[in-house]
Amino acid sequence: MDTLFTVSLLELFIGGGGRLLEVGPVTVRMILFAACLCVSLYVAIDRPRNSNGLPLAVGLVVAYLLIHVAALLIGTLHGNDAQPAMQEMQQSLYWLAAPFMALALRSLDMVLRAAAVVRLAGIVLAIGYIGVVAALALGAVDYLTLYAALTTTEEFRFRSESFFFYKGFLYLCVSAIFFLAVPKRFSAVCLTMVVVAVAMTLTRGLVVATSFAALLTLVAQRRWRPLGIALIAVACAAFFLWAYLPSQDTSLEASREDSNTQRIEDFAYVVDNLKVGTLLWGEGLGTLINDRLNIENTFLWAIWRLGIAGVLFWLAPLVICFRYFARIDRRSPHFSLACAYFFSTVLIYVQTMTNPYLNNPIGLSFVIVALFSLRTISKAAVVPRPVRVVETMSDAAYRGHAL
Repeated sequence: MDTLFTVSLLELFIGGGGRLLEVGPVTVRMILFAACLCVSLYVAIDRPRNSNGLPLAVGLVVAYLLIHVAALLIGTLHGNDAQPAMQEMQQSLYWLAAPFMALALRSLDMVLRAAAVVRLAGIVLAIGYIGVVAALALGAVDYLTLYAALTTTEEFRFRSESFFFYKGFLYLCVSAIFFLAVPKRFSAVCLTMVVVAVAMTLTRGLVVATSFAALLTLVAQRRWRPLGIALIAVACAAFFLWAYLPSQDTSLEASREDSNTQRIEDFAYVVDNLKVGTLLWGEGLGTLINDRLNIENTFLWAIWRLGIAGVLFWLAPLVICFRYFARIDRRSPHFSLACAYFFSTVLIYVQTMTNPYLNNPIGLSFVIVALFSLRTISKAAVVPRPVRVVETMSDAAYRGHAL
């Protein structure tokens, strides 16, 4: 189980949308997902005493199935095509791996291992991205050749002739929070490298989400001097992305204007067409929003497709994570690790308002890992309160007699 857990996290955190590694008609992610389901079922049946955290995981899976299968049926009743509706649900089916994650993350050692995998993923992504951009700048790699190679899959999207976006870049941001929250040897160097790579993605959503989570982390840890430095860094990044780059590349500014317009139109469409029935049970999976099947804001997607119950379900992991995080004493040696997991979860929730990461395996997998990691940390991070010894009169008399 430990080995399968580690390999699965590496593939999830580095593999983007999961389409880069294929074995015939299926992907490596599908194979690992199936293995996780089989192992969790075996452990739950054969060793039920080791099923710590399993009831919560099963409860979340049952809630997921009830809400989303109902949305699938509602979409069918509305005359939606079954294939796109099933594909839409398939994106969030990683919820079924929650029992495996709960079983794998029963010990603090595995929580620490997951944190190490996050850091490793961030370093690999940062080195790879910065290296490719440098090779393009130096002429060691031909732009047209690289473009032809990467655009064969939907995992990559080019920003300009020098920069591109990869779906797995979310873990540049998550690893930045881990390097920041849990300082170790060389953490400052790794953090700088990862943050530079995040800025080079030219993605405003990633920069905003990372900045927000980083500032909250420093406030929670009461690290006031680094907080001042972070505020200056955020201001510089904002100037670079919102002022300097658009002035140098008019095509980038035009692309951003189109993106902003599309998001505003999607929001206006949902508000204008919202009905009581939509709030109560949603319009069902496969129902178009503003003539589009997929939109960027996950919460708009949830209210339109699933109704208020769906929105509450997708907010539930954040609430549960906060409850576990609130139980961890600031004096605990594991508080910094808890900050890394909780504020990385906050990062994903902020990011999913501009790019849909929460309702697919890229972001959902980490949220599940964070939930059960925080559960384990909250149980291991109990700080014993000092016991005040009250001396009774008989004890004092005995002590005086002895003297």
